[in-house]
Order: sequence, then structure tokens, then C-alpha cells
Amino acid sequence: MEVHSDEGLGVDHGVREWTDWGWQQRNAIRGVDQLLAVYPGLSAETVGRIRQHENTRRIQVTPYYLSLIQRTVDGSAPLVNDPLWRQVAPVWSEGEGGAFSYVYDGVSENWELPHEMVTPIAQHKYDNRVIVRYGNVCHAYCQFCFEALRTLERNSRKSASNAQYWAETIDYLAHHTEVDEVILSGGEPLMHGDNQVRLVLADLAGLKRPLAVRIHTRALTFNPFRITTEMADILRGGRVTAVGLHVSHPRELTEDFWAAARRLQEAVPILFANMPLLRGINDDVATLRELCMRLYRGGVSAGYLYHFMPFSPGGESYGTSVWRGVELVRQLKRRVSNIAVPEYVLPHSSGKFTMPLTGPDDPGPKSVMDEQGNRTLRFTNWRGETVAYPDVYHDS
Repeated sequence: MEVHSDEGLGVDHGVREWTDWGWQQRNAIRGVDQLLAVYPGLSAETVGRIRQHENTRRIQVTPYYLSLIQRTVDGSAPLVNDPLWRQVAPVWSEGEGGAFSYVYDGVSENWELPHEMVTPIAQHKYDNRVIVRYGNVCHAYCQFCFEALRTLERNSRKSASNAQYWAETIDYLAHHTEVDEVILSGGEPLMHGDNQVRLVLADLAGLKRPLAVRIHTRALTFNPFRITTEMADILRGGRVTAVGLHVSHPRELTEDFWAAARRLQEAVPILFANMPLLRGINDDVATLRELCMRLYRGGVSAGYLYHFMPFSPGGESYGTSVWRGVELVRQLKRRVSNIAVPEYVLPHSSGKFTMPLTGPDDPGPKSVMDEQGNRTLRFTNWRGETVAYPDVYHDS
């Protein structure tokens, strides 16, 4: 049973302000007591687990996203295993089981190596691109966030964007002409107001060289009303090249999601998906197939499926094995449109690694000589069959 109103908040889809993105943020749920006003039937165990994290970890859910969460028959509580509820509610305990070695500890760094931080908010990991952490806050908070040290921690040690750090970043970009792409990420870069986003894009355009500009956002799933006609015009005027949409489950692809996506498609050449692989949320073929094909039919590239990073919150609840991810993508490959199959990547501190679609016991592609003395490549195809491919041409 899906509920599209939240009587505990005194709001529903009929309220005049519902489609105002600022109203959604002002009325977001930010703690256990507010959650209990919406879900009076939450179990004592669930409340206790959330309270364990409330003082140190940010909890925030927009009314829009709450309206998508499925409830019990009496409407008093979310379904325990609802895939949307599980993303925004910290109902796990860190270190459950005792033997897990890569538990989130609020200190261990996954991705931002110190020598790569060329300014307090800019990271230069790969040769040709710089990612700018242009916000430490989000519309709502994924409780598995891979950037939890920046976003979820109430007392984050990560530097927040400000005018000085942005000026230092622009100066770095001006003097490093090998950089031909800038990624605005966070947190959530679209938490900034329209004028601020416009000024940032103008500064990048002022570098006076060909530059690809990419934005990563979860606005379309948490607060799609952020993508106003005005914002689309700003992105068009700023010549944004691509927007990466953070999405985890087919039920997030609502009419409001697609209305926002259509505005973006009129303004930005490329839309693609960034999808985390999450146990119990999207780690089955049927869910991934539906998610990827619906994105494809709507004109959004499947983009990337990210394996769960170590030292991220809730690993024992959300994490699955690398080989499970490989098997899922193998089952999608050639069984759905190829452009709808995401690239399966392992995010590692040294850089992302695209995982080959071979099983743990499969031989990798191997060059052998056949009975006629021809060089042949042997590999396992999408049906699990070992096949031979003649590799008879000379290297150039």
C-alpha cells in the first residue's frame, strides 16, 4: 500500500506548496520525534536503533520521498523491508556480527586521498578531470552514503565550500590546462540557490578553454521540484555537458522524476545514472532490469553500477559480494538492450576499476594456439559457454 499523504506532517499532494522545492526542504523530517509523528507505529527496536545515530549522524527525508515509502496496512509504520525506507533510515547497528573488518568508524577514508585535494574542496585524482565538492549537505540523506565523512557526520571534518575555496579552485583550474572536465558534486550541488549555481557556471565558462562540465545530483529522486524551468535555463546557459542522476530503485522513477528529467533533457546533452548496488534494495535481476530499462526508455543512459565501498555506513546491511554484482550484470548482458546495461565498477581509493564479467572460477580470456597453428582467444560468453575467437591479425 503506497501512501501519498503524511497526516503527521499536516501535508499532502493537495497542498499548494507541495511542488515548491524550498518548501520540501523546510518541511523535511530531521529526527526520530518527527518520524514518530508520521509513523506512530514504529517499533521500539527501530526507534532505539535510529536514536543510536541521531546525535552524530544526519537524518533527513523530504515529504516527497516519505510519500513514496510503502506503509503497513494500518498506515502507522513503514514496511520494514521497503527499499526506499531502508535507504533513508539508519536501522542497522555498526559492527553487527563482530567479525566485519571494514565497518564505518567515522574516520577511515574511502576516496579522497590527501595529496589529491588540490584545494580544500577540489580533488584531482584522474589526469583530465577535477571533482569539486560543492556542498556538504543534501536534499535527504542516504544512510549508506559513500561520502558519509562529508555528508552524514553532524560534525564533519570536511571543508565546506565557500568563496575563498572556490576562488582557489578556479585559480588551480586556470593554471592546469590538462584539466578538461570539471565535476560538480558533493553532497548535493543543487542545494545552492539558482543565482549561486549560475555564478559558478559562469566562472567555469570564464576559463576560456573547451571544458566539459558535469553535475552529480540526487535531486530527481529526493526533491524533483528542484529542477525548475529556471534551473534548466541556468544549466543550458552554463553549457553543462552531462548530469549524473543518483537513483537506486524503480519506484523512485515517478511522474515527478520524469517531469524533472524532461526539463533537463531540453537543457543538457547527456543524462546518465549513478546506481549503488545495495543488498535487499536492488541486488536482484528483476529489480535491476526494471530500473535500467525504465531509465533507457526515458532516455537516460544506465551509466554506472557501483559496488558498495568499504568503511561506508551500514555495510553489513547494504553490502553484497563483488561476484554477486558480476553475476547480476552478466544476467543482464545480452538479455536487455546493451545500452541499458550499466558498467559495473569497484570504487577504490586509487581509482575506479571496471569489473570483468567473468565468474570467480571462470578462466579469463586466454590466448592459445589451435590445431591449425592459429592464435585463438578463448573466453566465456554471455551464455556461460567457452568459445574460441580467431585472433589471426598482426599487431600494428
